[in-house]
Amino acid sequence: MSKSFFISPPSQARLLAHPKGPLKGVKPEVLFSIEALRRAWLKVRAAGGGPGVDGVTINQFEAELEAQLVKLQADLLAGRYRPHSVKRMFVPKPKGGLRPLALWALRDKVVQRVVYDCIEPYFESQFLPCSFGYRPGLGVEQAVGAVLAYRNQHRRWVADIDIKDCFDTLDSELLLGLVSRQVKDRLILKLIQAWLEAKVFNALTGPQTAAGASQGAVISPLLANIYLHQVDVYLTQRGYRLVRYADDIVILCRRKQEAEQAMTTCGDALRQIKLNLNPRKSQVVHFDQGFKFLGVFFLRNEFFQL
Repeated sequence: MSKSFFISPPSQARLLAHPKGPLKGVKPEVLFSIEALRRAWLKVRAAGGGPGVDGVTINQFEAELEAQLVKLQADLLAGRYRPHSVKRMFVPKPKGGLRPLALWALRDKVVQRVVYDCIEPYFESQFLPCSFGYRPGLGVEQAVGAVLAYRNQHRRWVADIDIKDCFDTLDSELLLGLVSRQVKDRLILKLIQAWLEAKVFNALTGPQTAAGASQGAVISPLLANIYLHQVDVYLTQRGYRLVRYADDIVILCRRKQEAEQAMTTCGDALRQIKLNLNPRKSQVVHFDQGFKFLGVFFLRNEFFQL
C-alpha cells in the first residue's frame, strides 16, 4: 500500500523565530521554577517509560508530585542535585542485534526536560534543513517527503548510511565542546556533564561505564543532533543532498559514482567527530532495487509504509 500517509514537501526556509545565541546565563530560580518543573513533568509523564534505579514509577511520582518537585527544586538550587546511576537494558534492533537503552530515574528525566526546553531553541537556529529528527514541526513524514522530492529530481542513487553504535560512541568531551559554543551558562553545562558521566549499572558488567549520550535519556536526541550537525555541515558544504533523521542518513545522488564518493565523504566526516560507518549495513543502492529508511520501503516510483 503506497502513499498511506500524508507527505509534506521539504521546507526550504523555516519561518520560526529563534533566539540569537549564545545562551549566556539563566537564573537558577527561574530555570528551575516549580512551574517549569511541572511543565517538564507533564512531558515526561506523556512519554511514559519504566522506573530507574530508584524504582519510582510514574504513578508513584505523581502521587507525591508537589513534594517531589519541591525537593528536586531545593536540591537543584542548593547545588545538591546529582543524577542517579542509570539502568541499562537491551532491546532488539529492527535490522537485528541488540540496542542498549538507558533507564533514567524520573527525577533526572524531569531535570533533563527543563534543560532541553531551555537550550533547544539556541541550537534549532543553527540546524540545517536536511535534519528532520526530534525537531519542532519536523518528523518522519517530512523526511520521507524530502527523499521523494530528491528522487523526483532524478537523484535515484542512494548512499544509505549506518553509523556504528552512534549514540553509545559519541565522544563526551567533544560533545561538551560543541554544546558550549551556544551555551555559556555554567550550571547547564555542569548538569549536562554530570549526565554524560553518570554511572551505568549493567547486570552483565556492573556499574563501570559512563552513560554518555546513550538512548533513553530525555536530552540525548538533542545532544545527538548537536553532534551530527557537524556531518550535515560537512556534506552540504560539498554539495551533497542528504536527509538525516537522528543517526539515520541517506545521501541522494544522480550517478552511482557520485553515491560511492558520497559514502566515502560521509565516512571522512564521521571520523572527524570520532564515529565510524558500519560497513556491513551501509550500502549504495538504486531506487529500482529498493531500500528501507525510517520504516518506509522505497521502490522505483512508489513507497510503502512497513
